[in-house]
Amino acid sequence: MTDTPPIPHQRKAAHDLGGDDAGEIYSVDHGMNFWQRQANALRAVAISNGVIALDELRRAAEDLGDDYARLAYFEITTTALRNLLIEQNIIGEHDVTAKMDAIRARFDVPDKPESTNPHDHAHDEDEGPPGEYEILSRALQELLAAKGLVGADQIRHKIEQFDDDYPNRGAKVVARAWNDPAFKARLLENGNDAVAELGISMEADELIAVENTPDIHNLIVCTLCSCYPRSLLGMPPTWYKSRNYRSRVVHEPRSVLAEFGTEIAGNVTIRVHDSNADMRYVVLPMRPEGTEDWTEEQLEKLLSRDHLVGVTTPMLDDA
Repeated sequence: MTDTPPIPHQRKAAHDLGGDDAGEIYSVDHGMNFWQRQANALRAVAISNGVIALDELRRAAEDLGDDYARLAYFEITTTALRNLLIEQNIIGEHDVTAKMDAIRARFDVPDKPESTNPHDHAHDEDEGPPGEYEILSRALQELLAAKGLVGADQIRHKIEQFDDDYPNRGAKVVARAWNDPAFKARLLENGNDAVAELGISMEADELIAVENTPDIHNLIVCTLCSCYPRSLLGMPPTWYKSRNYRSRVVHEPRSVLAEFGTEIAGNVTIRVHDSNADMRYVVLPMRPEGTEDWTEEQLEKLLSRDHLVGVTTPMLDDA
């Protein structure tokens, strides 16, 4: 996509937000609490184990209708997972209810109606009794584990993997590309094969690297949910998953970039790339002048996740 007005089209599904009107983007990443990390890991393991497919989960999220706009991100994905598992007769609705009751009793949580404020559902401080969506996510994990479809060790490993390993990989790839023209060429030609040289597996995702130049600035989004090169960059930041970012970046990328403090000259074309379930993008930023003699280790310290999404550009002041 480029920074030209989009062609009018029919109304999209509930979860396809690209081009919708939306407000200012809160560009600070507040991270995830434990239940959100568990919910994310459960979804990832269920997909990698073949229990569900990502496109099916998206369709289940779309079927939430008005609840899609009312609920917070991980509440959407957890509810969609529940509905999909029941729909496909992998677990039963009665089993979910019974398991949630058992978990409430385990934590001495009273059975009470859900709040109408979606942000009241989450157990945000990792202390005290769990909220309804944490209880639901725990229930789904225990039910799937009892059937041998996921393992508690798999969930723990996935959480640890995202927390400790993945966030450091993207900078290593870009630093190598900056210092090794042959590697850069291979990265731009076949992202999966190139990062595999550094011991990085993209698993089932196709990685496409897009290069910033003096004439072109690239920017990444997923208008459907939060598809993102997690094997390179870790978990997507809060703002990347937000309704405002997903809605606005495809039709007013310059304004969005300005909210991140990034000013792009008017003669530079902005290309917006929309990720999907099978294809993920990473931005190869322009190398700052004055770093020609830097080692890869020095260059890695210059780079952040936001540079590789395209919302900011690396500068010597970042080092």
